[in-house]
Amino acid sequence: MKPLVVRVKLRIKVLGSDNFVEAAVLANGGAESPRPCLVIDQELAKKLGIELNRLKTCSVEEASIITEAKLAEKAVEIELLDGDELLSKTIADLVIQRDLVEPLITDITIDELGIQVLSFSKGLWRHVNDPPQKIRRSV
Repeated sequence: MKPLVVRVKLRIKVLGSDNFVEAAVLANGGAESPRPCLVIDQELAKKLGIELNRLKTCSVEEASIITEAKLAEKAVEIELLDGDELLSKTIADLVIQRDLVEPLITDITIDELGIQVLSFSKGLWRHVNDPPQKIRRSV
């Protein structure tokens, strides 16, 4: 059986704009950030109408390399959805990284949204406000 990961559905809204997209996003507990942070690729940034040349460059430290990315501080509101149900939301920094395999949220973002991972390998999670018997599955 192929191991799963926890992916959640987010509605990503650009603050000060009507632009938004919905996307499946990896809940990456190993990705650290000082504030809530959503990491996306350039294609998703274009769909959101983000102009890369207006953003500052930052360094992103990964497990084995350091890369450059573009940063927009407190640029998006992200809403955690299950189907059409809105579970929680938070304001987050937006990091745009070239060659990113899939969008992801960091450790503090997972906490801010109230995501409680039950099993990474089975793709199981619940929301902090869910009753103990409620189990949600990765999207």
